[in-house]
Amino acid sequence: MDGFKNIEISNFRGIRHLSIGDFARVNVFLGHNNSGKNSILEALMLLMGMSNPDIVQRVNSLRIRNVFSGLGDVRYIFYNLDLNNIPEIYSEQTDGISRRLKMNLTYTSDENAKTDIPQTNIPTSETKVFLNTLEMNFDVASGERTDSYRSIVTFNNQGVVSNRDYAKGYLEKNSASFLSADLMTSNLAADLAELIKRKKKDLILERLRKFDDRINAIEVIGHEVFIGFDGMAELLPLNITGDGLRRYLSIVASSANPTNNIVLIDEIDNGLHYSAYKKLWESIFSLAVDTNKQVFITTHSQETLLQLCQMLEDNAPYQDAFRLYTIEQTPKKDHQAYKYLFEEFKDACQNDVELRSIVL
Repeated sequence: MDGFKNIEISNFRGIRHLSIGDFARVNVFLGHNNSGKNSILEALMLLMGMSNPDIVQRVNSLRIRNVFSGLGDVRYIFYNLDLNNIPEIYSEQTDGISRRLKMNLTYTSDENAKTDIPQTNIPTSETKVFLNTLEMNFDVASGERTDSYRSIVTFNNQGVVSNRDYAKGYLEKNSASFLSADLMTSNLAADLAELIKRKKKDLILERLRKFDDRINAIEVIGHEVFIGFDGMAELLPLNITGDGLRRYLSIVASSANPTNNIVLIDEIDNGLHYSAYKKLWESIFSLAVDTNKQVFITTHSQETLLQLCQMLEDNAPYQDAFRLYTIEQTPKKDHQAYKYLFEEFKDACQNDVELRSIVL
């Protein structure tokens, strides 16, 4: 897999319909609060994990901090919380393969009947419902061949998962890493351990010294990350250092790990001082190009965008690897993506044009 060319999202969270095309190596999404930026990252995560019956739970946990506790939380992936609005996500890849995922919820009201849940007849604790089932139906197409698969998670009214069925005959060869705005060190220890195993520790230290030139060592001991500083007699647990260092290291390690094909970063500027923005952008682009991965990023920060523009001006080879999209909801309640290439982005930055929202 080289990356996604485009994505089309229907009936997912607050998005009734959105189509985005011409993705590049590094893609940045802007927009108002609740414009759907985070939902785009989540849709990409679902496509990458569609064979895993727990993927919806994992995506929900990025927002509500726990696995879904029952039918109520599952409804959050459906547009307008209407279970008749079947979420559908479609994307074409640069290698000629396309993916299409549909999610629907069914329940068993007796031992033999299995029915799609109508919006007006959602089971409650008083209903004689034995099992609720979330189905992930997906197609993978290449040329004239299309293969169809299904993964299932079944849980009872108390939210206890009673069964998981992984898609038979399908093996996902690619992986994605999701860095949410506040869960900064999600897979950090695993990413660093993989990089150390591949003798890439010096690469990480080089990047870290651009953030803080006092850093002289990094180690993973068990499941904990330790950092060494000049003048310190011993390594310090990363968790007692500042939020900015943890955020910076999480992004760099995830971007450097060659096992991550796709990196999804929500609110990249969160927890970082503005002086680190340009260094981080340069690291992201260089690592994405060097390790042949694709990165999708959201931000609200004008300062972050200005530092990105400056970094791209200073590094011409990265300019073609960049796309920026402003996401807006139209008066008809659909969503629209407005694309900017580097020259358009540079002109907007130089002329103080507001790109984080579009007046419709």
